[in-house]
Amino acid sequence: MRARAVLYGLLLVVATAAAVLSFAALRDLALLCGFSPELAWLLPVVVDAGAAAGSLVWLGGTVSTSARRFARALALALLGLSVAANALGHGLAAFRQGPAWWVVVIVSAVAPAVLGAVVHLAVLVGRPVPDGRPAEPDVDDDRAAELIAEGAGRRRIARELGVSEYEARRLIDRARTTTPPPELAHAANNGAPIRSEIQP
Repeated sequence: MRARAVLYGLLLVVATAAAVLSFAALRDLALLCGFSPELAWLLPVVVDAGAAAGSLVWLGGTVSTSARRFARALALALLGLSVAANALGHGLAAFRQGPAWWVVVIVSAVAPAVLGAVVHLAVLVGRPVPDGRPAEPDVDDDRAAELIAEGAGRRRIARELGVSEYEARRLIDRARTTTPPPELAHAANNGAPIRSEIQP
């Protein structure tokens, strides 16, 4: 328990320091791209708040599979954007160069793009989920059947199909209830008659 408290404390320290450093770098990049000093601080807020919203839905409670997938894509895209923008901003400042025109265009497009993505995410989250459980995963049924037939575990299935381990477990359980026993399937495949266990 003490180790977990220390871990969370260290996580808070790292998160705070990283947030401050990233905030400063993104604000400076916004200034280099022509944002006014009064508004430049909003760029890091948009990027970080969008990434946080995506992460909360992706790793949070019960939502549909489409909402979770979109949230994961949004969170990873904004985290990647933050890393790239931080590196670009520091590189431009270190060599005292101005940004290329296309950099200005991209940076200027970030806010409306993130707004649209977060609104879309909110709509996905607002859709009802049957029985309060995650919706059935949208997976490649043929590939899922192949993996299950090979005896793949839930971790491998989750990794290869891009679903959670819970959803992978549900796929395995569903396959077990709908797949005939091996001896019956073998007989059907060979065209042999299936004998009934019930004697006349």
